[in-house]
Amino acid sequence: MTITRTLRILLFSSLMSLFAVGTQAQEELLFSIHGSNTVGAKLGPALAESYLKYLGAESVGIFPTGYENEVKVTGFLPSKGQLASIYIAAHGSSSGFKALANGKGQIAAASRAIKSKEQAMLSEMGDFSTREAEYVVGIDGLAIVVNPGNSVEKLDIKDVARLFSGEITNWKELGGADLPVSLFARDNRSGTWDTFKNLVLAKKYKLSPKAERFESNTVLSDRVSSTPGGIGFVSLNTIGRAKPLMISEGTNLALKPELLHVSTEDYVLSRRLYMYLPEKGADPDALDFLRYATSDLAQPVVASVGYVHQTVELMTPDLKSAPQDYQQIVDQYDRASVNFRFAQGRAQLDNKAVSDIERLARFIERQPGEVLLIGFAEQSDHSRNADLLAKLRADVVRRALIKAGISRKKIDHRGYGQYMALSSADSLASKIRNRRVEVWVKTNGKATRVASAY
Repeated sequence: MTITRTLRILLFSSLMSLFAVGTQAQEELLFSIHGSNTVGAKLGPALAESYLKYLGAESVGIFPTGYENEVKVTGFLPSKGQLASIYIAAHGSSSGFKALANGKGQIAAASRAIKSKEQAMLSEMGDFSTREAEYVVGIDGLAIVVNPGNSVEKLDIKDVARLFSGEITNWKELGGADLPVSLFARDNRSGTWDTFKNLVLAKKYKLSPKAERFESNTVLSDRVSSTPGGIGFVSLNTIGRAKPLMISEGTNLALKPELLHVSTEDYVLSRRLYMYLPEKGADPDALDFLRYATSDLAQPVVASVGYVHQTVELMTPDLKSAPQDYQQIVDQYDRASVNFRFAQGRAQLDNKAVSDIERLARFIERQPGEVLLIGFAEQSDHSRNADLLAKLRADVVRRALIKAGISRKKIDHRGYGQYMALSSADSLASKIRNRRVEVWVKTNGKATRVASAY
């Protein structure tokens, strides 16, 4: 280690000590991120640390601020001769949009999409549904976890709702041991709670008042692990010692929150992790950070903290339970770790899908091969219409890939109609999950493949 570097580290340490007691020093606060604990507890600081290093910062560290669930990520920028910091406050998704409104934050982190009432509150800042405002930084699986000693292995989502509403009070009602159910849930400000409430409880059930509430996913998981009859819900990277259950939604297809299921968003409780900034008047540093956070450079950071990255990979799924004709269609192909979905009410790719088109195109450029697109439709009484819609959706993706530079000769597409539905529920969210296009790739050469259950 050089003398200059040693002096810089000593200077950095001294300045951090001074900050701890409130002394002023030369420092630039680049921007602040407010919002989701799921995003802000580990992923936000990790991305901020990586971003500062990308800018050339040295001696980068994550430092407590004295306030719960708030940290400052700071590093020394030699080019400017000063410290640069990113402030992160993780108090729940709703707090992020409030921070945008009152000017305390430049980025809102959320573990669910922005709500219409939040968009209305921020309307002067532009349309937050556009690609310029909405960024998906990673994918999370909302895991339903139980004590490791619990013999129950899988549940339908309706039974999960009945458990958390207090309708089911003993595990023997679900084929388990004669053991009372202990409920653990996230707090009201949490995006994790928001996702659970919308996807599981919906409008039919309310959380039992007996449920103990937590601000932290990690603390909740620890309580489930130490409570024989415990059940809770946490983000994918905070399962810890608890046991995740397989979950289905009105079909026989029960899936675990595993890599392929979550990355393709086939798992019923998978969710996107968002960061938002104003469409109008966005902070330049915040915008640069989000472009970095969603790039191939930063996606390994997403994986390093336990979430699912969006870099395209090839998977080898187990197709034993799939229909025979479907197995024949995908024979000799590998499954890509991405599904394409569409903007609500439109035959138009959503913001994540537009970015995934670019990612898939880059992948095919690196590993040339043939692409097979299989479209699916929501369940309908008119199967012929479903077949047409399924192929139309596959064609939308095909045309987007051609526009991105992939030869039309290398792309085959077909519709598989309403078969192999991921959900039989009648909700909008379930229909969106079924309206999907799978990607299969037959590479011309060797390609790295990741094993994953189907």
